[in-house]
Amino acid sequence: MKIKLNEIYSQLEVWRDERKLTAESQKDGYLINIMEELGELSSALRDYEKIKNGEQVIKKHIAKEWNENNTKWAVLGYKKVTLADAEYQIIDALCDIAVFTINTGVDIHHTHKNNIIDTSKVGFDNTNDLFALLAACGEFACYPNGWVTFNEILDFCAGSCEYYGFNFEIAMLETIKEITSRTGSYDEKAKKWVKDSSDEAKAKWYSANYELARIKK
Repeated sequence: MKIKLNEIYSQLEVWRDERKLTAESQKDGYLINIMEELGELSSALRDYEKIKNGEQVIKKHIAKEWNENNTKWAVLGYKKVTLADAEYQIIDALCDIAVFTINTGVDIHHTHKNNIIDTSKVGFDNTNDLFALLAACGEFACYPNGWVTFNEILDFCAGSCEYYGFNFEIAMLETIKEITSRTGSYDEKAKKWVKDSSDEAKAKWYSANYELARIKK
């Protein structure tokens, strides 16, 4: 499958401009953000494998409970994780990794040929390859050839999406639609964009519909 990157690049450029995010600021927080996403990806992959093997996966829904005197974490309920839930979580993590990678600005200057990923030529078949690629990037010390590694990260994300039965381009556009609906500000200390979680802001949030990206057989 050939994945076009033009619209993805264009929409993320608009997103960065609106939030006044620079490539340098995105590089500063890259590894922190990626490690968080890798944790989410690993968790989703474990759930996926368990459910595929017939095991039941139950997740706690935990959130902060507020009152006048203090704040504490509270279990608000439990939910059985379905195979589709696990798939969506995998795709969400892969797309977030791709977003953080593109936002560093590396691929904008050294793109895939004709801004197209050909997943038939992607040679990665397990998450260890992604960990190795990310480790190779280090603190962006891989210049001037760092763009090669970053192209490979996008290749992996696109190929993995297809492996699990989803179109990377459509999934990415859904991810961008979701992050665009969030307002907030850049946290210099945390090195990441922090979304506004007020009730007013939440009312405008969009949740990515990854089912739209499922490849029909």
